[in-house]
Amino acid sequence: MSNPSDLLHAELRPYLRGYPTASVCAAMTWRGALHVEGLRGKGTPPATDALFSLGSLTEVFTAALLSVMAERGDVRLDEPLGNLIPLSLMSDEVARSITLEQLATHTSGLPHLPPNLDAAPRNPDDPFGQYSAALFGEFLRGYHPRRPPPHPSSESFLGMGVLGHALSRRMALNYGHLMRDVLCKPMGLLDTTARVTEELAPRLLQGHTARGKPVPPWTFPALPGGGALHSTVGDVMRFLETGLGRGERSFTKALFRMQAPRVKAGAFQRGLGWNVSQVRGKDVAWRSSVMGGYVGFMSLSVAADAAVVLLADHGWSLFAALRGRVPLEAQGLALMSRFLP
Repeated sequence: MSNPSDLLHAELRPYLRGYPTASVCAAMTWRGALHVEGLRGKGTPPATDALFSLGSLTEVFTAALLSVMAERGDVRLDEPLGNLIPLSLMSDEVARSITLEQLATHTSGLPHLPPNLDAAPRNPDDPFGQYSAALFGEFLRGYHPRRPPPHPSSESFLGMGVLGHALSRRMALNYGHLMRDVLCKPMGLLDTTARVTEELAPRLLQGHTARGKPVPPWTFPALPGGGALHSTVGDVMRFLETGLGRGERSFTKALFRMQAPRVKAGAFQRGLGWNVSQVRGKDVAWRSSVMGGYVGFMSLSVAADAAVVLLADHGWSLFAALRGRVPLEAQGLALMSRFLP
């Protein structure tokens, strides 16, 4: 990787100009050469071990949990929800036929957000924080799909929340402990957590709006599988490098499986938790997020032996939202394309 810092600065210059007070932590690896850097348009760049909310990047880790558990024999990808969620909580036979793979590829037919989200006390500063386990249970009991899965792939934050819940039930552990014990601790992801401890708290960067206004932290008591994780660029890169084949075989095999295209989703395909695009004729797995005052992007390509992570503490602008743009997504994909022949 020649002049990785120059490459990063060149690609991120438009973002840093548009969000001059945003702190960005970036990591790139190419053929085993790693570069990690903190960047900021104005002011002191962040420490590279800064902690960010991952937002919907969490979904890739939830899908990884599924793939690792399948590799261990704890679940099957084609296993229906009815085997994991009790009849008293989900009685509809069509809903119970949804498989874990369909949740991970967004082909379950579940809506993007819980239909009864508005039944929770409204709090725009933490929109999922009041969505309780009781309300989630009400949704499951009252969910009656019109037709059986699979459906055309359509993004479902709720579906990833259901996946996290189902895996937790199978192992009789809450999501945070399950993620810690099955995925994070064995892989050495010591800064990746669903709950920010007192030890980690000093490294957590505050989330902001696009204009730099602080945003209170978002919480996900009933749907942690969709957005609850926090991490550093170093930990996320360690996760991606395992997906490139550097790590214990049981984990590399599970993370390889996730990247295989399984269903069509408009301009790209989906693997388990990943979007998969063709870039210069090669498969590139990627995911982006804008949630709770944070922006994130991560991507890897086995063909290029390369990966990129970009995490920032400023959310999107209304202008970007109206144009359907996720900050850092284009820059992240542009960086990945540099590594492909």
